[in-house]
This record gives sequence, structure tokens and C-alpha cells, in this order.
Amino acid sequence: MRALYTAATGMTAQQTRIDTIADNLANAGTTGFKKGRAAFEDVFYQQIGGGGTTNARADRGSGVRLAGLQKDHVQGSLTATGDPYHVALEGPGFLVLEDAGGRPLYTRDGALRLDSDGTLVSNSGWKVRGDVRIPLEATAVTIGPDGTIEATMDGEAVAIGQVELARFVNPAGLRARGGNVYETAPGSGDAIPIDAGEGTTVRQGFLETSNVDAAEELIELILAQRAYELNSKAVQAADETLQTATQLRR
Repeated sequence: MRALYTAATGMTAQQTRIDTIADNLANAGTTGFKKGRAAFEDVFYQQIGGGGTTNARADRGSGVRLAGLQKDHVQGSLTATGDPYHVALEGPGFLVLEDAGGRPLYTRDGALRLDSDGTLVSNSGWKVRGDVRIPLEATAVTIGPDGTIEATMDGEAVAIGQVELARFVNPAGLRARGGNVYETAPGSGDAIPIDAGEGTTVRQGFLETSNVDAAEELIELILAQRAYELNSKAVQAADETLQTATQLRR
């Protein structure tokens, strides 16, 4: 009976692994998306033997369980768009946005745009931290490598805002909120403000692509499928053994 439950935990784990791979592949074209990885750990052990000086001790495991889903924040490649409101970060860190309540949100998706009021917002409508507004009379907008936003008016460049950036001691601990944004969590630590140009550069007219490698994900998918099949074979073998034992009792 133990083999049935142990193998079942393996099937559940591999199903979670397949679900994570499917999410990665589905977001292969999502700007700034970071691929996920399912992390597993073994379940409690039962000690067998070891009661006497001549008995060897053995620890028998009880299967596997999900330890957590982790994000891999390796940078994706940069692609040119030519849009003056698109920015990509070259280096660690996140763009700082804010929700309707003023709480900070963090993203690597720099596909910014203007709303009806001329405020710089993300694709999902979250405001860029600092409430940056582009004047209607501006003929051009420049976002420098240091994150300084300048608008050209009457032939003169005027600074109108700054792209705020932040980093985390453990970015993998951030909580994904959806809409390409993250929020702080106990595992991420507090946000640490950083200055653009010092290890992280803002690139205007570029976007960061997903860091999903389709070929790598397909290999992982094949391995997960094979592991799932092996665990199902273990369930089948345990069932046949149990059936044989039941027949012997008759």
C-alpha cells in the first residue's frame, strides 16, 4: 500500500512540473516574463531497524512534495521597437510602478504608454512611480541611460521626471501579481532603491523579451513526461502485487 501512495506523490509532482513548463511556453512571447521552476523536496522518513547493536538502520522515504515555485530572473534579450516610451533594463533591478492605492509594484516589462491624461503608465495601466506627465506641447521625449525623462518644448529639452528603479536581495522571493508585475513578499526582502547608470542602464526604444528557451522547456517536458510514466508504472506494479497478495489469502 505504501508504494501506491509514494508513487502517487511522484505523479502529482510531475504534473505540477508539467503545468509550470506549460505556463513558461505559453508566456514565451510575453515581454519581461521570467520563467518558473518547480522545486521539490522529499517527504518524512520512517526508520526501519536499528533497534539493536547488530541491526542495520534504514530510513524509508514516503515520496515527494512541492517545496515551491521559483522564478528565474536571468535577463532576457533586448529587442528594438523604436517606440520612445518603451524602455528595457540592462542589468539587475525593476521598474517601480504603483497601483491605485499608491502601493509600489515592480516589473521588467518596459512597454510604457501614455494614458488619456498624458501620464506615463504600464501596459496594464499602472502609473510609473513619480507620476510622470508628458506635456501636450512636447515635440519629443527622451529617456536617458540614467533614467532621466526629458521633453523637448520650443526647441529646448526640459527634465520632467525620473524612472525609479529598485532591486531586491532575493528577487526570486517576489510574489507574482499578474499583469507582468510583482509585489514584495517576506522571502524577497524590502525594495532597495538604485540609481540607473550604476550597474543598471535604461535603454530607450527597447523591450526585454522573455527569458524562456523553448528548446530547453521541451526537453524538460519530455523528462517530466517520462518521470510521470515511471511513477504510473510503479502504481501499476504495486496494484498487481496487492492483487496477487489478495489472491493468496483465498
